Amino acid sequence: MRYHTHVVTSLAIGAGIASQTSLSFTISYAAGIIIGSLLPDIDEPNSYVGRRSLGMSNKVKQAFGHRGMTHSLIIWAIMAAVLLSESHSLFSFGFIIGYLLHIIEDFFSVQGIPLFWPFQTKRYKFFITYRTAGFLEMVIFYLSFALFIYIGVNHHLFSELFQSLITFLRRLL
Repeated sequence: MRYHTHVVTSLAIGAGIASQTSLSFTISYAAGIIIGSLLPDIDEPNSYVGRRSLGMSNKVKQAFGHRGMTHSLIIWAIMAAVLLSESHSLFSFGFIIGYLLHIIEDFFSVQGIPLFWPFQTKRYKFFITYRTAGFLEMVIFYLSFALFIYIGVNHHLFSELFQSLITFLRRLL
């Protein structure tokens, strides 16, 4: 899945989660989702995040391969536990949600992912799959975008998002 589809799909689902829980859809929460939805691809030097990693992406890919360690539920659970032991911020919750959604989204790809790395290197995938940059991914992107707008408008999440952005900017000034 390309980076923009990961971001939009994760934001749509993250907005749905915020609309049904006590999590606020703030700029911090949305930033956490966006960064979390991109970070698993640090293992691919040609990915959006890989091209901006100052060479770290090459090292991660050399050590673990693409869709290796960074796409594991085991690693996600460890990372989530460490983050939550240190912080219960909206950014942390967003990051944990975004990272998990990236893994789930790639579970539907033709390539699959090693869900239980390091205990198993077998790649798992759902029986219905999409190809990266294919027609089905484009459909997923546009449906996710429409869902994001729908949830944001119907649950007044955008006003919450913009209010948190204004608060953030006032603190900077």
